[in-house]
Amino acid sequence: MPALDSRVRPPHVLLAVGAVLLVVGAVAPAGGRAGLLVGALAAAVISAAAARLPVTRETLAATAVVLAVAGLADGGRLLSSGPVAPLLLTSVLVLASRVQPATRAWPLGAWAVFQIAAVRAVADAPAGVVRTCALLAVALAGLAVVLGARRTLARIALLTTVPWWVAGVVGGMGTAWSADDAAWASAALTVVAAAGLLVMRLEPDVSPLLGPPRAVPVLAGAVGGAAVAGALSGGPAGAVVAGLAGVVLAAGAAAVLDGWRRGLFLPSALAAGVVLLASALAHLVAAAAWRELALLLVLTALPAAVVGRLRREDRPAAVPAAVACFAVAAALAVPAHLVRPAGAAVALTALYAGTLAAATGLTAETRRHTLGVGAGAAAAAIGFAVAADGLGPLVGHLAVQGGLTWLWGHRDGRRSGGTTRAVGAAQLVVAAWVAVASAGAGAVEAYTLPAALGLLLAAGPRLATGPSEPAWGPGLLVAAVPSTVLAVVEAGAERPLLVLAGAAAAMVAGAAAGVRTPLLVGAGTAVALAIGLAVTALPLTLAGALVAGTALLVLGARRELRPVGGFADRLADMR
Repeated sequence: MPALDSRVRPPHVLLAVGAVLLVVGAVAPAGGRAGLLVGALAAAVISAAAARLPVTRETLAATAVVLAVAGLADGGRLLSSGPVAPLLLTSVLVLASRVQPATRAWPLGAWAVFQIAAVRAVADAPAGVVRTCALLAVALAGLAVVLGARRTLARIALLTTVPWWVAGVVGGMGTAWSADDAAWASAALTVVAAAGLLVMRLEPDVSPLLGPPRAVPVLAGAVGGAAVAGALSGGPAGAVVAGLAGVVLAAGAAAVLDGWRRGLFLPSALAAGVVLLASALAHLVAAAAWRELALLLVLTALPAAVVGRLRREDRPAAVPAAVACFAVAAALAVPAHLVRPAGAAVALTALYAGTLAAATGLTAETRRHTLGVGAGAAAAAIGFAVAADGLGPLVGHLAVQGGLTWLWGHRDGRRSGGTTRAVGAAQLVVAAWVAVASAGAGAVEAYTLPAALGLLLAAGPRLATGPSEPAWGPGLLVAAVPSTVLAVVEAGAERPLLVLAGAAAAMVAGAAAGVRTPLLVGAGTAVALAIGLAVTALPLTLAGALVAGTALLVLGARRELRPVGGFADRLADMR
């Protein structure tokens, strides 16, 4: 738009100054409402006669509006009288805008006078739902003007409607949360006002004034959801209905909307659904209504699962949300006295198994989030199993979860399969250790052998296809070293025989399969055991000589293979 000084001409200045002087001269004398109205009528008639002079026409029309507004003041009380006179003047100005559609002062004046009528009507309305209705009615009228007016009036109407909308929405939500007979009426009016604000996004003349594209839809949805949540806040049953309504609204919008409707209405539906669900959860938690809360979570999980099944792009959020809701519902069934801790543990372990089965066909992001939530359900199952009587349920859940985790990691061909196998193997090892501890077994092999088996299970396919040392070595050493040391240190013949039998089996199996590490570990175990037993059977002096001789043999052979300074010299050359 060009600068103001480049568009203003001397006649424009004369017209503006003349209009100001005329208005001041007419308004300054105390009294004379009839004179002001006659002056306004005369200015309007002259404005109509000056149709070919646009600036003169607008100036006289604006003068007529100001004089008419001044005539509304009864003894200086412009905003404290009844709304009838401003409404009549608004009607006259609307009619004038129809007769002279090119004059902008008429619709602008009509909207300004309507604001005066609205202020008077709201001031006369009793506090409560009646005043809230009046505020929201003015806000809806302003939004209707925004949709039907030209660009300048539409923007002015939007800016002047915002205070009415805010005041009406605040009053409507306050009445909706007051739990009286007018709660639903206020909630309905608030939802209508929020929907009217949402429609403003479709008006191209005012859309740039509304901020980011998602701001107005989110605000409208949050306001409507809060109002409906307040109307349903009478008890646990109403909270369940509010939460379910929020879930159905959000899930239905996500599953049905597409195109420009999705961009406009989906943020609003999601915001309303989140507010409804959050208010319901807060209400039920505050009231300790665990049974109703568990029911709400189950009802929440079902639409989320449907959305995850129907819309691939929404699965990263819908599928983990459904699993989380089922898990929390199963956990809340215990304080709700619906099931015992053992039953909740079974349900959570079954949910973990279902999560593993469902995660196979998901994308990487969705699978990662889903498995994370499933792992939380598995941990909660272990906690409930510990709370149950005895260690038997704990062993069973650890074994089942570990087996499922290991099988899933074994079948998963991705990079994360090794980590998953290790987690499953660790669960199986812990299950074995808990079972051994509960049985009161004291042999060290009761703990080392399950750990060794867990290391071998964690290696997985590398046992058959990869290098044998990193795959077989850790597990075989964990199984062999503690038992060999105890067979030498402790008295008795049973453990040495078993260690030798195991070493022989490892050597035979490794040689038959062509795997080097079992053969070497078995041979080293047998040699170490034999030397250890021989050393412990000899007197202390001979044992020391044997150890020293062995050390010297090893050192001499190494220095002959890799000589260093001093060891490479001949004896005759030494001083």
